Amino acid sequence: MMSIRPIQQIRIQSKFLTLPNLFTGGIQGNKEGCQIKVRSYSNSAGTTKTAHITETGINVDGRDLLHVETRNMCRCEKCFGKFAHQIQNLPPVGNAFPGIKVEEIGKLSEHYVSLKWSDGHEGLIARTIRGDFGPGKIESRVRDWVDLARRKNSDQEFWRTPNEEVKKFWDYSWVVSSVDNTREFLVHYMKYGIALMNGVPAGLKMEDIIFEGLKMSPLWASCYDLVDYVRFKPDPKNLGYGSGQLPLHLDLPYYYAPPHVEFFYCIENTVKGGDSFWVDSFAAITKMTEERPDLVEILKTVPMTYRYTPPGSGVFQLTHHPLIRTVEGDLWRTVESRWSMDTAQFARDRDLETRKKWWEAYLYYRNLIEDPSCWFMKKLEGGEIVMTDNWRVYHARKEFEMTAEGQERIVSTAYMDWNSMANRLLSPEKGDFIFLEVDQH
Repeated sequence: MMSIRPIQQIRIQSKFLTLPNLFTGGIQGNKEGCQIKVRSYSNSAGTTKTAHITETGINVDGRDLLHVETRNMCRCEKCFGKFAHQIQNLPPVGNAFPGIKVEEIGKLSEHYVSLKWSDGHEGLIARTIRGDFGPGKIESRVRDWVDLARRKNSDQEFWRTPNEEVKKFWDYSWVVSSVDNTREFLVHYMKYGIALMNGVPAGLKMEDIIFEGLKMSPLWASCYDLVDYVRFKPDPKNLGYGSGQLPLHLDLPYYYAPPHVEFFYCIENTVKGGDSFWVDSFAAITKMTEERPDLVEILKTVPMTYRYTPPGSGVFQLTHHPLIRTVEGDLWRTVESRWSMDTAQFARDRDLETRKKWWEAYLYYRNLIEDPSCWFMKKLEGGEIVMTDNWRVYHARKEFEMTAEGQERIVSTAYMDWNSMANRLLSPEKGDFIFLEVDQH
């Protein structure tokens, strides 16, 4: 049983929205906005938490929040839609409660703290993940996996050489047999940037695997449509349809926002050769950062142009990207494909000295990527599917040949946005109404 020990006793007479007595004897700020008292809360284990007003906002459980942040964090049902879980009743456009300050701290409970602001509003903010997202399994999923879903490097595992976890095959029937199994598979994928399944029943199409099996959607549409079936073609309009070796690459660099998730489904592979291989670019960049941070900086700032303009196709894709993108120090995305580079345009866009530095950095990087000791190589068989992080893990293919009648190499590819995949990991089940527990505050 939880017990509340405020500075002065407070009674709750009805639902939180009415806030009848939550601020009687609350903590107030002085003219300078500094604290006068400390509100405390203790649970049955004897752990004490506190909240007090500071010069810039409030401090809750040792975490400092600005005045403007607290006002935009209000979770009362007037400010935060019960069904939409979106901020509502906002002030006029461009006005995010400037100058509004916390004037009083009211009740502390396990998941919330009541506040009164200088605009006269009385509400509450969440102290915990459960307070922000609601009860149930969503709480543990957000706590354990939200940083992984946000591509935080601390939750990922880079592999300079492939270990057994990287090479692990998951049984398709087991993965799709329950939502918990699917989530375990996706956690593996998000950590390593690659996840493999085998045992896909013959006759299943890519759409069946993704929509019905993994229960993930929507797919990402490219100039190859939602799902592309790749088999050998003479004089192909894309080298992937040929039989030659494909160098290590990331797909669709000629889009300004290339897709995050690639599905690669081997339907049949009876040809001679044609082994696939993969390498972790984040591990290579980490090594390069240790050895030549100056060169990494060049690849983070100087963009290369990529294009895809096959004659007669009606397709003209042309973009430019820095090879490496980081967010708050975390490796976020690599975009690169040697066979889609528009070096002529790059030479027109950049001065000679910039290009000299870029090529020095790029060749150093490719030397790390193309170290065979870092590759995970396997000839895929029919019924095997590979999910790769197309912002991180390069893939490639050895050359192949058809040495007997009837031999085929047929694969299917599809793409998905990272958020659509992460939704399957983090979201509650459809129809499971998880409301915030403001009425229990």
